[in-house]
Amino acid sequence: MLKTHWKGLLLAHILALLVILPQYQPVYAQEEPPVKAAEDVKVQVNHELVQFQGAQPFLDENHTLYMPARPVADKLGYETTWEQKGNTIEVILKDDQTTVSLLAGTDQVLVNGEPTASAYKTFLLDGRLYVPFRLISNTFGIQTQWDGTNRIAILGADGKYHAPAWYKAQERPKFAKIIEAKATAYTAAASENGGWAGKDYFGNPLKLGTIAVDPKMIPLGSKVYIEGYSHKGLPEGGMYAVASDIGGSIKGNRVDIFVPQSQSEARRFGVQQVKIYVLNEQS
Repeated sequence: MLKTHWKGLLLAHILALLVILPQYQPVYAQEEPPVKAAEDVKVQVNHELVQFQGAQPFLDENHTLYMPARPVADKLGYETTWEQKGNTIEVILKDDQTTVSLLAGTDQVLVNGEPTASAYKTFLLDGRLYVPFRLISNTFGIQTQWDGTNRIAILGADGKYHAPAWYKAQERPKFAKIIEAKATAYTAAASENGGWAGKDYFGNPLKLGTIAVDPKMIPLGSKVYIEGYSHKGLPEGGMYAVASDIGGSIKGNRVDIFVPQSQSEARRFGVQQVKIYVLNEQS
C-alpha cells in the first residue's frame, strides 16, 4: 500500500510538470527587435526621472515605448531576478503583491504564476532586456501620463499624478519662488464670492485657471503653476493659473482653486497639500 501511494504521487507530479513545462520552453529563434524611431524620450517614476546608464528608452515605428527593465524596476523598488532559459532569459519582477515573469523575445507573461494575455513582447538589445512601458504599467496596475511636449512617460506608482521632472530648455518655466500651501476648491456660487456670482476680484468671469490667494503671499495678477492636487475636473498632473481672486478665509499659505462644478462636487476636493510655482510677480 505504501509503495502504491508513492507511485501515485510521483505520477501526479510528472503529469503536473508536463502541463507547466510548455510555458517555459526556451526560445531558440527570436524575432528581430523593433526599429528605433526616436530616442529622445525619458521615463519618470513619481516625481523623479529614471537614470539610464548607456542603453536608453526609445519609441519604435508604432509609437510603442520600450525601456531597459532593470533601472525602471530598481526605481519602482521591485525585486529583480534573472535565469538563463536556453538562449534567452527569464526575468522575474516582484513587489509585495505581484510577481511577474517575462521570457525575453516573447509575449509570454505570468502574473503570480498565471499566464496573462499580452499585446507586447520583450526584447534583448545590446545585452539588456527591454520591456514595453505599457507592459509594466498594465501588469502592476500603475497609472500613467505622457507629456508630449517634453517627451516624458510618467509612472505614478504612488497613485498620484505628477508634473514632469524635466523640461526642454525652451519649455522650462521660470519661477520667482515656490510655495507649499493648503488648497481648497470653490465654485461660481454667489455665496462663495461675496454675493458676486461667477466673478473674480477684478470683475472678470471665473474660469478654469482662476485661484484666490492671500495677496501678501502671492500678489494679485501673478501667474502660477500648481501641482500635487487630485480632483476630477481639474487638469491631471498640474495646471497653470492666475491669482485674480481673494477670499476672507484665504490667509497665508492657503489658496482656493476655482472649479467649474456644483458645490457638492467642489466639496469633494477637501483640503489638499499643493506646491505652487510663482512664475512671475505681476502679469
